[in-house]
Amino acid sequence: MKRQPSKGFAIVMVITLLGLLVLATYALSVLGRVNSQLSASKAYQVQARQNALLGLGVALGELQRHAGPDDRITGMAGISGVPARDTLRQWSGVWGSAPSPVWLASGGSGLMQPSLSGARVLLVAAESVANPVNKTDQEFVEAGLVEVPGIGATGEMTVQGRLAYWVGDHGVKLSAYVGTGEPQALNALAGLVANSPELDKVLSYEQLTQAPRLPGITPAALAGQLRMAFHSLGLTHNGLTGENLIPGMLNINSTSARYWNAVAETYNLRRPDGSPMLVAAAFSAELANRIAESDPTRGKAQNEPFAGVDAFLQGQALEAALAASGGSLLDFITVMEPWLTVRSDTFRIRAYGDAVNPVDPARVEAVAYCEAIVQRTAAELPGFGRRFVIKYFRWLGPDDI
Repeated sequence: MKRQPSKGFAIVMVITLLGLLVLATYALSVLGRVNSQLSASKAYQVQARQNALLGLGVALGELQRHAGPDDRITGMAGISGVPARDTLRQWSGVWGSAPSPVWLASGGSGLMQPSLSGARVLLVAAESVANPVNKTDQEFVEAGLVEVPGIGATGEMTVQGRLAYWVGDHGVKLSAYVGTGEPQALNALAGLVANSPELDKVLSYEQLTQAPRLPGITPAALAGQLRMAFHSLGLTHNGLTGENLIPGMLNINSTSARYWNAVAETYNLRRPDGSPMLVAAAFSAELANRIAESDPTRGKAQNEPFAGVDAFLQGQALEAALAASGGSLLDFITVMEPWLTVRSDTFRIRAYGDAVNPVDPARVEAVAYCEAIVQRTAAELPGFGRRFVIKYFRWLGPDDI
């Protein structure tokens, strides 16, 4: 007897095919949704980077406007009386412009001391300066968030993101490399081979981890030293004298104990034969504590910078520091005067940008950070003094901050 084909088999096949069709449709739908989300995420990231670059441009413009002319004085905000451990102490100030001083960070006020209100963001944090042992001059740095306006789908004004920036003064630091046979003191970088010719190939401060090291020093150990010295050491900063860039110029308008300690050690490297060495700890303690004080005999007001190197060299703060450290004023002037200045010409700019959800501006969809080293040059920018140019640029991740 002939067996009849099962009618149920056809039904199963139809249901199976329909299921596969539904699954394929769902998969295509999910894929389309994922692609859409990826496109939106990429668009947000592009917008965040654009806002960070806008912050960098605003910072460079403010730096050019206020610090471009030759007659400006610059220094760290500590000189205005901002205490250690304050997140505004490492802001850069410019005196001699209008208003004066100007604080080169987003959200900063024009008061004699910097202040910050409203929303803010950290632009220097643990990955830049953290050190578990010695926290001297290890300040985090904050700047104010500034809204970036946009135009909505129906033409209304909206907030499409925010930006922030901070300008750090490199003149109130020592240089790891000055290109001469007499290096400056490297402060905390005990593991680096001082003044190695290989340093000429290094492009940034952070790349010093790959520079020649002393035996037994690992890149990780050197990276820790770099973070510890972030506010007191740079790769190479240049001072502009006439038409010439002089590497390693030292701005005296600083209350950083680590900086003044390194200045004392630099003097010790260069001191005349037979001259006593300075006790660096005593020298730095006196200057860090007293340099912001008033000195009526030299025309220096309380919490204001020195207007000239001569006023510093003949002032009460240096006199007290040399007395405490066993130094001679004549020897110090002979060795250090050519290196000293009251303004800086090399700066680090860090900028932040984010992109917010157009429906919910409180929801941040993407963030971006960038950094540039800028140098004042001999070239004139009509109406704005000497031109600042970007010498080095890099994008940063949150783990670099």
